[in-house]
Amino acid sequence: MKTKIITYIYAFSFIFIWNAFLYKIILHFLINLKFIPADICYVIINIIPFIIFFEVVGKIIFLSTISSKLKFVPAHLESLSQIDIKTFNYYTNALESLGFSRISDLELSESSLTVARIFSHPKHFCFAEVIQTPGRSPVFCAIGSDLEKEWSVSFRDNSPNHAIVYAFLRRPKGIIVVKQGVTPEELLRSHLKFRQKIMRDLNLQLLPDISIEAYFDQSQRARTRLRKALLRKSVIMGLLEMNLFAFKSEVQKSEWLGDYARLSAKKG
Repeated sequence: MKTKIITYIYAFSFIFIWNAFLYKIILHFLINLKFIPADICYVIINIIPFIIFFEVVGKIIFLSTISSKLKFVPAHLESLSQIDIKTFNYYTNALESLGFSRISDLELSESSLTVARIFSHPKHFCFAEVIQTPGRSPVFCAIGSDLEKEWSVSFRDNSPNHAIVYAFLRRPKGIIVVKQGVTPEELLRSHLKFRQKIMRDLNLQLLPDISIEAYFDQSQRARTRLRKALLRKSVIMGLLEMNLFAFKSEVQKSEWLGDYARLSAKKG
């Protein structure tokens, strides 16, 4: 309801200001440029408000689906409906055999309920998450590490990047790699190997705090950076990227390296 009210206020305010002032000022400016034909000036002046309106309203709608503050609620997964407990237990046994310690079961309620079982590794200083959004995604495992200077690395075994995620929710320093169908052991091995490489290439240090408080804090920081990135993102360019996503290779769809590829190439 709040988002709808803000959108309506913006729409009426923009229409009033555009018709009363901006239309004549911008049209006069374009015509005085001389090198643009008058017919083209009128086409441009009629397109501009639609572009501006679409960009602002689109961002309001997107931001309304991504709350500024994450809310973590302790959960008892066995009592929840539609939860694949068998797969959760498989991952739990596999991760604990690799040295991970289970630290919490959580519910994250936003537009839909997501549940997660959180683990930490006292030797490798990384987190593991077993996640499910009932009715929308299967259970998958993610192993993540937080590095200094706002970098993070997440390796996942069954969470392909969808077009809308790629276009609007990726971050320059948030690396995501999907290794479809690998075992937790292979996922951990790949994660540690890549983590060591990026730390060496970019001269980064690992953040060793693996407490549940650190997990909450880093998750909230990532959410804040995500919203900031979305504010800077053009909605029109994002929609174009969504349409072009289908033409990307399977490798391009399964990994997002952000600024790492450019920075490592520059150093090399």
